[in-house]
Amino acid sequence: MDKEKFKSEFLAQMHSPEQVKLLFNHLPDVWYFLKDYQGRFVLGNDQFVRQCGASTEDEIIGKTDFDFFPLGRAESYVNDDRYVLKTGQSIIDRVELAPDPGNSINWFITTKVPVYSASGEIIGLAGTARDITRAGLALQPYTEMRVVLEYVRDNYAQPIEIKDLAALVHLSVSQFERRFRKIFQISPLKHIMRVRIRAASLRLTTTNDTIAAIALDCGFYDHSHFTRNFRKNMGTSPKEYRKQYMA
Repeated sequence: MDKEKFKSEFLAQMHSPEQVKLLFNHLPDVWYFLKDYQGRFVLGNDQFVRQCGASTEDEIIGKTDFDFFPLGRAESYVNDDRYVLKTGQSIIDRVELAPDPGNSINWFITTKVPVYSASGEIIGLAGTARDITRAGLALQPYTEMRVVLEYVRDNYAQPIEIKDLAALVHLSVSQFERRFRKIFQISPLKHIMRVRIRAASLRLTTTNDTIAAIALDCGFYDHSHFTRNFRKNMGTSPKEYRKQYMA
């Protein structure tokens, strides 16, 4: 692949590069990237390049998430991309748990927006990710809930009561649920489930542990409870998910 030609031809299709440039200019401490309709990277800033485990932008051009991230994470990113590309709807400030370049687990705020051609067709998407722990005052609302996010991250394998989470930030249960939903656009219970599913996905693709053992270790009541929620969130059963990864 002539990567420079690929990059220039794609950018030439865009109605105006400013639609991407403005997004980058107003977000400090940001990882940003641009993809074409097939999910191939067209550009990325230095921080995003490092997040991919690469040294230069040239190493990511023309490649996809599957070239750089574990299957579970890559599929999650691609599913979000498909939503944006198919519907034209943006994903704004979604909270995601992922390793940073130093391989520490951190919370990121992700935004993805469609990119249009001069003729008005969606030809790709632009995205940003911000590390909550580094973005400072710009993400103050999120840092207010940091203790809650860390508690869920560290204790997802155990039963988690919403009242206990509310107590961590000195709010009543109703106040906490409203505040959490306002900030993250998701209920606390769905967030807990998302973390458990993410942890289980990693176990399914990196260990030979039985599905029943993974279910219990990741905070699910039993095999049935795990399978039902996994299918609801991932679109496939744990068994099929593992088989796809092995294939």
